[in-house]
Amino acid sequence: MNKNIPLRSLQIFESCARLESCSLSAQELCITQSAVSQQIKLLEDYFLEKLFIRSAGKITLTDSGFELRQRLAPVFYDLNSVCASLVPDMSSEVRVHSYTSFAARWLVPKMAKLRLEYPNLNINVGMFQDDIIMSDMISDIFIVTRECQDGYTTIPLVEEKLIAFCSHEYIEKHPNISLSNLNEQCLLYSKHKDYGVDWEGWYRYNNISANPEQNKIIFNHNMLAVQAAIYGQGIVLGLEQTLRVEVDKGNLVKIDLPYCYSGLTYYIAYKTSRKRDAKILKIVEWIIKEYSIS
Repeated sequence: MNKNIPLRSLQIFESCARLESCSLSAQELCITQSAVSQQIKLLEDYFLEKLFIRSAGKITLTDSGFELRQRLAPVFYDLNSVCASLVPDMSSEVRVHSYTSFAARWLVPKMAKLRLEYPNLNINVGMFQDDIIMSDMISDIFIVTRECQDGYTTIPLVEEKLIAFCSHEYIEKHPNISLSNLNEQCLLYSKHKDYGVDWEGWYRYNNISANPEQNKIIFNHNMLAVQAAIYGQGIVLGLEQTLRVEVDKGNLVKIDLPYCYSGLTYYIAYKTSRKRDAKILKIVEWIIKEYSIS
């Protein structure tokens, strides 16, 4: 590895990794897709590591690429913060980061309403899959399941209550779903390395013995399990507030089965030193208010 750091290549890599697309990165940076590919190749040669896997027009980060993205993220956010302090037009940006499913299924659908109430604020929405160490180099506002972190103010948002959902297509094929015929259903499991498996927790919470021969499909993220439910493949457990958008669109319907509390509580958090930052407090208060009526 030579000593001349390829800063332009790192910028292009960050854009590709964030957008998950070379073509979208080319559009964002106003360069050709060929130039993007050349810079990524230069960076791979620099590190002597493959950073992306390309398949059917899509790109996926390798383990080395994922590690590089994680290390670069705070660096680029820090650069953005420096620029924001120098460029007035950027100073109205508020960054909100949360878990993948919460960001995609609650924050994003609410953006139009938020923009109507605060048209002068630029909202930067980001997501993460696992708990992270909060830093203002990453975001201004976090939605996490960690109750506290030094230097941060945390406010309880919702205790995770898991409810059963399936598609209209599935319920037409399996009418009158109940505890008595649950063994005949296909359950869509979400498995998380830190929090365990959701249906296993549901069985324990409701003091029900699981059928060892239960028909099930296991996913490593709840968003995948929800998509499978939308496609009529079985019954999924989910947080009602984040799945309401799918219910309202007619993609899912709530089933009359017992609920369970997972033991997790979602908190909204921001750096205590910024408690007088009006734009941050406006968004924090708006999210708390909007979530309470969801």
